[in-house]
Amino acid sequence: MQWHIRGLLIVLAVVGIRGSTLAASPLDPSITAQGFAIETTRSAAAGEFEAVRVRVEAPERIAKLLISQGAFEVDLATTPDRSSFALFGLDQRPLNAFDITLDFSPFLNERFGEPGNYRIDIIVFDRDGGRSQASLSVTVVGDEVDEVETPVDVERSPALEESDAVFRRQGSGEVESDGAGGLAWVTIEPIDVTIRLRAAAANATLHAPGASSWSAANQDQLAMILADAPSLDYVDIPTARDQAAGTLIAVSGDGNDVLIRLTGSNTAVSSAGTTVTLTASVRR
Repeated sequence: MQWHIRGLLIVLAVVGIRGSTLAASPLDPSITAQGFAIETTRSAAAGEFEAVRVRVEAPERIAKLLISQGAFEVDLATTPDRSSFALFGLDQRPLNAFDITLDFSPFLNERFGEPGNYRIDIIVFDRDGGRSQASLSVTVVGDEVDEVETPVDVERSPALEESDAVFRRQGSGEVESDGAGGLAWVTIEPIDVTIRLRAAAANATLHAPGASSWSAANQDQLAMILADAPSLDYVDIPTARDQAAGTLIAVSGDGNDVLIRLTGSNTAVSSAGTTVTLTASVRR
C-alpha cells in the first residue's frame, strides 16, 4: 500500500510539472546589444568600425527581421537577395530561428564613407505576432567641415523631430490618433483587411516619397523632396498580421510636411466592427 501511495504521488507531481509547463505564456522577441548599451552611439572613422554586435532573440521563432537606414531596407528573414547577409555577418536567412547575432560592422564600413550621424532601425516580428524594435545610432568622425561650405539656410531651417504615433479606427467610426494626425481610411477588403488610406483634411495632400526621404534633415529638405514625390488621392494597404509594416507615406498641407513610416498593423473583430490599429514613426 505504501508503494502504491508513493507511485501515485510521483504521478501527481509529474502531471503538476507538465501542467505548469503547458500554462507558461510565450515571450515576446527582444533586441539587445553585445558589449555596449544599444542606446549609446558608436563612433569610429569611416571604414574603421570593429564588431558592432546586436542579439535578436525570439522564443516563438523569427518571422520578419527588418533593417532600414535611409534608402536601404531589407527583411533579412525573407529576402531572396543573399548579398545582404554578409553585411550583417550572416551566412543564411534567419527565418524561423530562435536567436541570432548580427554584426553591423560590415554594413557600417561599406555604407558610411562620410562623416556624420546615422541611425539604423531594427524591427523583429515572431511567428506568434510578437514584435520588438530598437535603433542603433552611429557617428562617423572626421575633419570638421569648413563653416564657409555650410549653406546658411540649413541653419535656419527647423530640424525634423521624430516621435511615435498610433492610429486606430473601429468599424465605421472616425480615426482616432495619438502622437500625430492627418490620416483617414475606409476598409475595402475584409480578408486581409485592406484599407484605403487618404489625407484627412480637404486641403492636405498624400504623397508616396522614396525611402531616402526618411533621412531628410530639416523641413526645407523635406519640402524639396515632396515637391518631386507623386501626389496620391489614396493608397491601399493590407493591415492584418503586420502587413502594413514598412509603408512610407507623407502628408503635406498648410505649410507643414509630415513623414509617416508604419512600423506595425493589426486587426481585431468585435460586435462593434473590425478595429484596425496602425503604429508608426513620425518625422516632422
